[in-house]
Amino acid sequence: MKKKKRSGITVAGIILLIVAGVFIMILKLGKWEDPFGYFETKVSVSELISELQFGSYQEEDWEGFFSRYQTDDLRKEMLVELLDRLGILSYVDLSGLEDQSLVTRAEWNGVYLQLLEYLDTRMEVQHKKVLVLEIMEAKEENVIITNEGDYYTTLPTSLFKKWQTYNIYEREGKMIGIGGRSQEEAVISNVYLKSSSDGKLTFLYGGASYEKEIGKVESELSTGVCDLVFSAGEIGMVRMKLDKIEGELLSYDETSIEIEGYGTVAHSGKIPVYQTYGEVTEKAVSDVVLGNMRVEYVTGNQQVCAILIVQPATIETVRILLLSEGGSKFRSDIYLKCSGKSKVEVGGRQELVEADMLIHPVDYVGAESVDTFRLVPEESQGQVFLCNVEGIPISNGYYGSLEVRWYEEGYTLVNELPFETYLCGVVPSEMPSSFSPEALRAQAICARSYAYIQLMRGNLAKYGAHMSDGTSDQVYNKVAPTEESKAAVYETAGKVLTYQGQVIEAYYFSTSMGYTETAEVWNRKDIQDYGYLQTTCLNREPFEGDLSTEEGIRAYLEKPMVGYDSDIKYYRWTAEADYGNKTERINEILRNRHSVSSDHVLYLKADGVTPAESTQHRGDLLELSVAKRSRSGTILELKLTYEQGVVLVKNEYNIRKVLGAGIETMTYQDGSKSEEIPMLPSACCVLTPTSDGKVQIKGGGYGHGLGMSQNAANGMAKAGMGHEEMLKKFYHHIEIEQMNE
Repeated sequence: MKKKKRSGITVAGIILLIVAGVFIMILKLGKWEDPFGYFETKVSVSELISELQFGSYQEEDWEGFFSRYQTDDLRKEMLVELLDRLGILSYVDLSGLEDQSLVTRAEWNGVYLQLLEYLDTRMEVQHKKVLVLEIMEAKEENVIITNEGDYYTTLPTSLFKKWQTYNIYEREGKMIGIGGRSQEEAVISNVYLKSSSDGKLTFLYGGASYEKEIGKVESELSTGVCDLVFSAGEIGMVRMKLDKIEGELLSYDETSIEIEGYGTVAHSGKIPVYQTYGEVTEKAVSDVVLGNMRVEYVTGNQQVCAILIVQPATIETVRILLLSEGGSKFRSDIYLKCSGKSKVEVGGRQELVEADMLIHPVDYVGAESVDTFRLVPEESQGQVFLCNVEGIPISNGYYGSLEVRWYEEGYTLVNELPFETYLCGVVPSEMPSSFSPEALRAQAICARSYAYIQLMRGNLAKYGAHMSDGTSDQVYNKVAPTEESKAAVYETAGKVLTYQGQVIEAYYFSTSMGYTETAEVWNRKDIQDYGYLQTTCLNREPFEGDLSTEEGIRAYLEKPMVGYDSDIKYYRWTAEADYGNKTERINEILRNRHSVSSDHVLYLKADGVTPAESTQHRGDLLELSVAKRSRSGTILELKLTYEQGVVLVKNEYNIRKVLGAGIETMTYQDGSKSEEIPMLPSACCVLTPTSDGKVQIKGGGYGHGLGMSQNAANGMAKAGMGHEEMLKKFYHHIEIEQMNE
């Protein structure tokens, strides 16, 4: 039987029709345009809604306006009505518009620039040229990665094509519209060229690796820092940057860096940093360890373009910012003198100074100077002293050199010295030298580990320092080094604590309440990184009750216990507090701590759940109560109930500050007393309202409770425990290793 012949269009015929349609489109437009994305011949309403949100205008204002039209593209009559609504129709020149229904991108671009000139009085919208490197689609806002930075946008990703250059409109860091494709050259500056083979370039830029085909280029290519010049979506030129200088990094800020032997040098803004040993990777400026790392600087146009880390850091020296008596980074004046002969270095000049001669660094680096004053003792045992204007020492002596820099806020003072010598000034300042040698050795290893972490971070690099000499880091040189403290440092030289192969932040504190804590007391989001900080019982026998309940922790604190630091007066204490008329004082503390971290002070409405936007008009403080405790009994959340709202306070430091605001008398377990202390000794305590409207607070311990209890370490040493054994009790799953191996 014969098959019936099909009628109508075949699949092949449909394909031919599509191809023909596309061909007709190309003929009509004279050039190719993505039928599902970017067009030169029209502009979508969604783009207009994005571009018109500046000043007092919001998205809903324009969605309502354009919803009246049954079209997705801007037409001439719509444009006229738009300008009329904005009140600038009579001011905008529309003579360039062709007599057609659709408004082209070029036509809208001309009108939009005029519109901005009249209405964008705060200049919110900026016009920029960018080269698209990557296009990332997301649910709410897409991300367009460019040579000028990353932009969030609500524009569809179909509008963009990788390696193409666009004129864009940007507002508050967001890409709100496209002015048009650009035929001008675009440059990706200071990339690291990893390889060039098989007609392709592989390079690092902005934290990512890219691969791009390349034709014939005039310059000879090699690995290193370069600029890539793009034209019409292709690499047209590779400009290698071969000029370099070498020296240790001493300080850096948003506009300049200080290089040993070269002084202060300008940089190009965002400095790319590339690690060139081993696998070539991109790093951050914070990965450059000040004064302890071999670094090369790629230069061009009299500024630093990129930094190359050519070998790992070898920790030998440390740079300490010496705070003023009031705890400020800055000083209005400085006087110094050295115990022996010394050398003054400023701006490449040197001057020899006799012993005990009073030196006024401000005479060398007055206001607005970019030069660093540096005082270096001629002999390694020479010490520099801070003095008053009469030349009388007001500090212990400092080994190493002292540097003075000028800032608008005042002068900073930085002490650079060998790392182990620095620890000799930390150990006696943090632990009495009368403690047992094994406890001092444990303290030395903790101090070295903690300092190593701060040194690698370089949080004070702007001031040419790794850390400060205050309590926010480690107290340094407030007590002069002793033979005992120096022995503890040198007998453990180079030893640090590691967890999963990384040096740990070895936190320590004065006295426990019988147990140590975990990082949850700081409300940390990255608590998984602190697996070595686990609850440890420091009593001879563990407590059988549940310390996370009010009944359990109260019973524990009232029960006599014997432990490694139970003989210390801070092990147990009782405070009498009055929070009446303390509302304003507590509110001030809350405002300050909320500004530091909003996650740690939560303002809520009266239901205790709904967030409150305003922190004012809450009325008087009515009650303080415990909302949540840790397994070891420390308060994790303190609830403050006001006449009109609730505040939840998190982080043991914040809780101690708030509770300390009402302390009238503190009685320790040895019977000694303190009055009006500004901060509760620890956050492990119970609150009991009294009949006279006051609050009795019973608690235990002194400090944050994380890591090593210094007094317990001394107790362990007296009990015959070695420093390595006690460290492995305080810090879980750790190893003791050499720092630079």
